[in-house]
Amino acid sequence: MTKADVEVKTTHPKEESETGRYRIPAADVYETADAYVLLLDLPGVEKEGISLTLEKGEMRVKAVVGEDPGIRGRRLFSETGPATFARSFTLGEGIDTHSVDAQYDKGVLTVKLYKHEGMKPREISIN
Repeated sequence: MTKADVEVKTTHPKEESETGRYRIPAADVYETADAYVLLLDLPGVEKEGISLTLEKGEMRVKAVVGEDPGIRGRRLFSETGPATFARSFTLGEGIDTHSVDAQYDKGVLTVKLYKHEGMKPREISIN
């Protein structure tokens, strides 16, 4: 990896989870000519339950999914109950941390981390 890359971490945050258990969201990272694009699966999470922070070269994603209020009864088995999704990414020096776009649609968080101008490929004309 070069200093411009995005490094994916799978460690859990040190603080306690609001729900008592953590999940690591599945993530895909793509590189385009002008940005790194991260896709994170956050099923069952409401947009308001997502926290995205950038600090000291690290981007942290945290999202809380609660109980499904539409289901009544005693839970007998659960792989999808209340949980906190958490994942962090180390950002290289080639990323412009002031130019970040984030969108959430249908359970997928898409984050675009734009490259500094000097990191973008450019065409050189030949005279």
